[in-house]
Order: sequence, then C-alpha cells, then structure tokens
Amino acid sequence: MMPTTTPILLVGGAPRVPVDAVRHLTVAATGATAVAVAAGLGVRGRTCDVLLSLDAAPDFQAAQRYRVRADLDAALEQWCRAHPRGTILMSAAVNDYETVAVVAERDGRTYELAVGAKLPSRADAVQIHLRPVAKLIDRLRQEWGHHGHLVAFKYEEAATVLAAAEQLRLRCEATLVVANSLCGQVQAWVDAAGVTRYPDRRALLDAVIERLACW
Repeated sequence: MMPTTTPILLVGGAPRVPVDAVRHLTVAATGATAVAVAAGLGVRGRTCDVLLSLDAAPDFQAAQRYRVRADLDAALEQWCRAHPRGTILMSAAVNDYETVAVVAERDGRTYELAVGAKLPSRADAVQIHLRPVAKLIDRLRQEWGHHGHLVAFKYEEAATVLAAAEQLRLRCEATLVVANSLCGQVQAWVDAAGVTRYPDRRALLDAVIERLACW
C-alpha cells in the first residue's frame, strides 16, 4: 500500500502595498524558490498548489495569483481551512505594514491624498505613513486552524540569522525554518534537532524538496 501524502502549498513572491491609484511599494521577491521547489516535487511525483504574487515568475502559469496582502491572507485562510493538516512552504516576502496616509507637498501647501486618488506627478515632497499589521505566518495556526507541517524562511545578517530562525520556529511552531543570510554565507535550516548547514543555496533547496516529498 502506498503511504498517504498530504497536500502541499508553496507561497512565493511579495504582496503590493498600495500608495495611490497607480503606485505601490513591494519587495524584490521573484518567486524563484517556490517555482524551483514545485519543479523538484514534480520530478519526485508530488503535486502541489502554488500561490504567487502578480509580479513573481510571470512565465509560471500553474499558480493562483494574489495582488495585495488582503488577497494573500484570504487565499491562505481558504487553503488552511480546506487542508488543515496540509504542508505549507512560506517563502513569500510578506510585508508587515499597510498604508494609512499619503501626504504631499506642492507649491507650499501640504495635503493628505484621498483614498483612491492619484499623487500629482510633480509634488515637491511625498510622505508615506505606514502602520504594522499582524504577522501573516502567526495567523496560520492561531486563527486559521493549520496543524500540518510548516516551512518558514528567515533572511537577515549572517551574525543573527540562525538565532532569529530558531525564534521564528518556536513562535510560529514551524517544522523547520530555512535560514539565509544577506551575504549568502549562511545556507541552513533550523528544526527541532538543531542547525543543519549546506554548502550553497542549491544544496539547501534540494534538501528541503526531499523533506517535503516525504510528508
């Protein structure tokens, strides 16, 4: 009898943070990790769902797309409730802020932009006011009933990334956290057994794919 496998969701890219009617802030996240993992799982005979931002991996057709943080949250909540014991790989660079006000200065006058309006093309200065929003990865278990395997990602300075990855693992009850340093020197994962280092990004992703394929 073949072992039972769980559904897998790969999340990549980054949501947009709207500034005005036509402009937005975002993170330079390509979705390459989610796409590479999807390909690796396919070689191993595992199917998966892929959720990508509008700006990520435009040639990857087999993905559900999200635009802003609210779209991403809604899609994840729906998936979690449908597959509470499924596996989620959260490689997306999820923004922790939302726009609350946009203030423009022009010709000596300061004014707050109306919601849905467009900034003038020649403002003298623009201030974008942001406020923090709830950490998406914390909502998976706390609000949306996800109890399956969770692979999280941490990306920061080499001196702190492993400790930060362990803190994230404990906080969101992740099965493992992939730890990448800004300089590229640290390529590792952190799980309940401790830190496992890899020589490069490709080796780390191959190990993650192998582990996912077994779940």
